[in-house]
Amino acid sequence: MKLFNKVTLAISLIVSQFAMAAQPTPAQMEQFKKLPKSQQEQLARQYGVDLSAITGGSSASSSEQTEVAAPTRAMAGSAQSTALTDADYELMLKDLTDEQLKDLMDHIKVQQEELMPFGYDVLKGSPDSFVAIDNIPVPSDYVVGPGDEIRIQLFGKEDGEELVKVNRNGQITIPRVGPVNVAGKSFSQMNDELVSLIKERIIGGNVVISMANMRMMQIYVVGEATKPGAYNVNGVTTLTQALIAAGGVKESGSLRDIQLKRQGQVIATLDMYDLLLKGDNSNDVRLEKGDTLFIPTKQSNITVQGSVSRPAYYELSKPTSLSNVIDFAGGTLADAYLGQVIVQRRTNQGIEIKTLDLTKSSGKNYVIKSGDVIQIGQMSKNFANGIGVRGEAVRQGAYQFRKGMRVSDVFQSVNKDLKPTADLNYALVVREINANSDVEILQFDLGEAIRSPKSREDIVLNNKDQIFIFSNGFDVDFWLGKNVKSQAELEKARKEAEKSSQLERELAQGQTTKQTIDPQTGATIEQGQKPKTEHSQLIQKGQMVEDSAREKELKPIIDRLTAQSGLKSQIQVVEISGDVKYPGKYPLAKNMQVADLIKASGGLLESAFIAEAELSRFLANDGDTDDKNLRHSRVDLSAVFAGNPSANKSLTSKDRVIIFKKPSWQEQMVVELQGEVRFPGSYSVNRGETIHDIITRAGGLTEYADPNGAVFSREKLKLREEQQMLYLQGQLEQQISALTLRKNSSSASFSSSPTEAMQLVQSLSSTPALGRMVIDLPAILDGSEEADLLLSNKDKIYIPEFEKSISIIGEVQFTSTHTFDNSKTVDDYINLAGGTKKQADTDRVYVVRADGSVMIPNNSYWFSRSSESLRAGDTIIVPIDVDYLDGLSTVASATQILYQLGVAWSAIKD
Repeated sequence: MKLFNKVTLAISLIVSQFAMAAQPTPAQMEQFKKLPKSQQEQLARQYGVDLSAITGGSSASSSEQTEVAAPTRAMAGSAQSTALTDADYELMLKDLTDEQLKDLMDHIKVQQEELMPFGYDVLKGSPDSFVAIDNIPVPSDYVVGPGDEIRIQLFGKEDGEELVKVNRNGQITIPRVGPVNVAGKSFSQMNDELVSLIKERIIGGNVVISMANMRMMQIYVVGEATKPGAYNVNGVTTLTQALIAAGGVKESGSLRDIQLKRQGQVIATLDMYDLLLKGDNSNDVRLEKGDTLFIPTKQSNITVQGSVSRPAYYELSKPTSLSNVIDFAGGTLADAYLGQVIVQRRTNQGIEIKTLDLTKSSGKNYVIKSGDVIQIGQMSKNFANGIGVRGEAVRQGAYQFRKGMRVSDVFQSVNKDLKPTADLNYALVVREINANSDVEILQFDLGEAIRSPKSREDIVLNNKDQIFIFSNGFDVDFWLGKNVKSQAELEKARKEAEKSSQLERELAQGQTTKQTIDPQTGATIEQGQKPKTEHSQLIQKGQMVEDSAREKELKPIIDRLTAQSGLKSQIQVVEISGDVKYPGKYPLAKNMQVADLIKASGGLLESAFIAEAELSRFLANDGDTDDKNLRHSRVDLSAVFAGNPSANKSLTSKDRVIIFKKPSWQEQMVVELQGEVRFPGSYSVNRGETIHDIITRAGGLTEYADPNGAVFSREKLKLREEQQMLYLQGQLEQQISALTLRKNSSSASFSSSPTEAMQLVQSLSSTPALGRMVIDLPAILDGSEEADLLLSNKDKIYIPEFEKSISIIGEVQFTSTHTFDNSKTVDDYINLAGGTKKQADTDRVYVVRADGSVMIPNNSYWFSRSSESLRAGDTIIVPIDVDYLDGLSTVASATQILYQLGVAWSAIKD
């Protein structure tokens, strides 16, 4: 187990390095961009993304731009961060694997669902949010003061430009004009006076006055600011701009009472809700040198959640009506239920619940206080007047209910309203019958309901009924030409998919559980589990797929019937098995009879015995008697289909109907006979026919036949071999992985690579299973009943042509075939093949007879005195010495299997 854990760890490390990077969608990028920058940075660190590496290029380029007057900290500050671009977001998210991206999106979804304080994210920022501040026009009421730089441009008689700065005395000096006092004047007033003055002094000239650079001034942001301190800002900076420069307001700070103090006096108060909710910036005044912004702590807080546009925590400046609070949250959504708005209020006695009606003035005017929690619920999503359509309908979903409507009002045409895959013989109506939402089932013939409106099958519907239309198993894509693959190609792809999934299951089981294989049934037996016959599951694969499709459609209904059953309410489920199209459990419909259950199961198969069926009924008792609780009765199906009402028995809870197979029925069995017989080909056989019988039907053997080399293969044995090979491959790979770890963790030297051994083991997956059984055909032809075998479907018999030869394969110098000489021994034939190689295992040489049996020569005397002589058609195999491969015993198993299968395959492949 420790070695397995190490292997798992090593694989996981390798896989993690080569994991496919995720491709984020634009919607996912937008979700990430909406997060606050602090959360973006936190998540980036959590998933191992270096934001500094992503934004490094942007930061470098921005530092080369012309410096502009932006709000800065008065003290030496740290480097300013650069905003991420769309390309940065894409680069960051592309580094994540699919699993990491999914986790990130789930995390963001949870964060977005959490309530956040309203308005604080608007003010989060940094000084570089004002890089374009100098490009805006100067307000006409801007008061000029020391530090401002004014541009004077002359046109006409004289052209020129002068930049003059307001000195500490409030004056500017203009050439040929002299000093002029401008401090304390508005920009428009200064403009008019300077234009008039210059035109008087310089006749014939035109003058344009503009502000080149505004003065910098120091202001203070204190209180509950994110970054309180002194800031240098220009002369047009407003309250909100200063707040953004300070990083915004802490969640503990108030947005409703931000104070502007000048010379110790509060000269203005800013309520950010006026700006955020109404767009009113009348109180967002400009600052002057030495101003102080004070942000007090938040005194009143409420919660608004549920069906509103902006669920959040809100601040109250004073007691406010419920309707105004709802306006804070952007109003209610369309699905909000206004008749029962819940207000929770903390009191000394505990939490007090108040239910208010927002459609009435008393509810609208209810006064909300600090700490209140307002919950706006949703309207009911139940249909007030509707029915549901599910399954194989062209238009699924809800339909308007009208009193007296029938199934034919919903489905008027088979071609227009139903899919080609709809089962016209079986449909259900699920109807609620009480306040507990218990249901009853109504079964009807959908095709008859459409063909014959207002007939018995055309059920009258009730409000909230749900109609279920089931599939008939029709492959629309294939028959309508949408599937370009042939049926043979589809079957081949299905078998390959089954083999692949089977391999994965067996390998996984081989690594985690102790397994054995039952030699009689081929079942894989896991410790602590019951045997499971995988080969029988593969044989029935097609039927299992159909069964599971119908069962999947019925599962929600059966689950609901199971959930509503109890001590006083029996489960309304019945079952049918045997020779029907879809055996399994079915809802017990109202007034359901045997014929209805047979119709629900898709009808009888061709092999069904209609003379009688069996009905098993469960009889509930109090549990204090020994009476049998099952009663069996016979059902005459021929009378049922003839319309005899007494034969068509009514069904009750947990009834089980068994449809028998015709006693003489059998699936057509075909046996393939090839080779040296007079009439080779495929033969249909009856149960009980033997190998002797079919060879006799084929005219017997030809004069060139070699009965000793007959090859007999059986499909059941082939499937069993596949199971054994898959299990063995998993075991061998596990042992080789352990060897690899031992090799890497020790100083021992290995002459061969475990990789080579792994390649040998993996070749098992491409080695075909044969399912060969050794038979004694000469004895069978002589009439021996003990040697003869009963034939099964898909059996194959191959009678080879007699060849007077012997083959030598394996670890010899030259694999070859030689003419058979009865006087030669095994040793002689090995010498004819050049002798053995260095890695040959001479102690385990064996002979495979033409009929598939194995003969082990007596090697005590080097085969020369073998009690059993060689025969024509034999194959001498010299296996590899496994000790030559560092004692890896598992390779011996793989090598031996491959040799044996290779010999058998060579014998029958032609």
